[in-house]
Amino acid sequence: MFFSRFGFFIGVVFLLPWLALIGVGGYWLWQHDWLYYAVGILSADFALVYLLIRWSNQPNKPTMFEPIVTTGNPNWSAFGHAAWAELEGINAHWQNETDVLTNSSKVLALSNEVLTKMARHFHPDATHPILEFPLPYLLKLVTLVCNDIQHEVLDKIPGSHAIKVGDLLRAKQAVETLNKFKSLFNVGNWLFNWPGAAMAKARGILLSKGVNTVANELSQHLIRAYIDKLGYYAIELYSGQISLDDNSPTERLSPKSKQNLSTIAEREQHTEPLRLLLIGQVSSGKSSLINALIGEMKCAASLLPTTSEITAHLLEREGLQQVILLDTPGYGGLTPPHASMQLKNELNKVDVILLVCNASHASRAEDAKQLDGIRQYFQTECTNQALPVIIAVVTHIDRLRPLQEWQPPYNILSPDNTKASNIQHVCVAIAQELALPVTSLVPVCLAVDKPVYNIEEGLMTLIQQELNAVQQVYYLRCLRFQQAENSWQQWRKQLLNTANTLLDVTNKMSKTL
Repeated sequence: MFFSRFGFFIGVVFLLPWLALIGVGGYWLWQHDWLYYAVGILSADFALVYLLIRWSNQPNKPTMFEPIVTTGNPNWSAFGHAAWAELEGINAHWQNETDVLTNSSKVLALSNEVLTKMARHFHPDATHPILEFPLPYLLKLVTLVCNDIQHEVLDKIPGSHAIKVGDLLRAKQAVETLNKFKSLFNVGNWLFNWPGAAMAKARGILLSKGVNTVANELSQHLIRAYIDKLGYYAIELYSGQISLDDNSPTERLSPKSKQNLSTIAEREQHTEPLRLLLIGQVSSGKSSLINALIGEMKCAASLLPTTSEITAHLLEREGLQQVILLDTPGYGGLTPPHASMQLKNELNKVDVILLVCNASHASRAEDAKQLDGIRQYFQTECTNQALPVIIAVVTHIDRLRPLQEWQPPYNILSPDNTKASNIQHVCVAIAQELALPVTSLVPVCLAVDKPVYNIEEGLMTLIQQELNAVQQVYYLRCLRFQQAENSWQQWRKQLLNTANTLLDVTNKMSKTL
């Protein structure tokens, strides 16, 4: 208590001369009618310093540079998007590390963490998952990451082509050194010119914080860009989607499509068409559906020769790229014993599956069995491919009660009569049995004695709406065929080069002998 009182007394004694000086100075300003001007100037200075310091301490102040945003590839499978989500935790961990760009060991540690995380996601059972790749693909990954970051930095960071990373570090160090030498001058300045010293202190704080803000923000943007780009291409690498070919996979015909299109001599097809597979029970209405599609299309090719079990048709519609429509034998009846194997061989070569269901048949066990087998096939044997888009086409809705009524169109979302209600009930029941959303079902009428109903406005509209999902399946399918073809080409090229090298060595040895 004594020390506190004594300290207070010493402080008052020390401040009295300065307070007296302020009082005398204020009296002098008042005598010369400058007091109000001085008070106004000091108040404005203190307000400006306060606002600037408060702004510099804001946690969410406006950014100096436009963020470098990287988004996941929409063509990835669900497994790939799950791996992409794991990068957010790595980003959060490394955002507070300010010296990553100038510390090679930290860059190496960061790269190892990203690659290991992505590799373990796709190869959880491997002893060394980070090594599960061919060497040329790693070199391709490094090239892609560096090329993308180079363009992002040049486009979004002003002066990045001229300012060196070391310049920012040296500027920061220069400010810190200057602040040390200014400490002695600041002591005297506080004694004899405390308003000016206060302003100088504020400027020093703001300058230091400004340099730190720019350097830290730039560092955070570059770290996030590096993590996202490296993670992006690591997913492509370990999921098997990265390609050594610079051309898009969809710009090359797959072997199966070449076979289907081999008889169209008058056309020169380069872009891979969409492939739709029709499946359904015997007498479900598949043939009637094909006839309806062919009858409404603007340009149709003749029937294409293929296997006796699966028949291909080439369809072209306005607003939709070329489509190969594959008709399969009906199941659930007297089908050939090898028909199921033929169907299985087609599954990984198609983008859309049209499952045709008869609305007047109560049993859907065979349809559910087929869909379960298809889903299981892609989960176990085609993990790097996306499941084709499945659309159920409900036929024979004209046979639902009341039998004599047929006055389309029918609104099954908000039915306003008995026929529409029965169509809705059947669609809901089929959706539940097949584990499909009701929005993936299209009720149609293909009866010979009635006009075709809900093909154009229902089925074709739904296919158009699902094109985003279809494009993902389409891209991954084309990529797989491109990689298989490139692999064989590389093997052939390498074997030829090896044979030529051995031949040259043999010739040189024979000449020497």
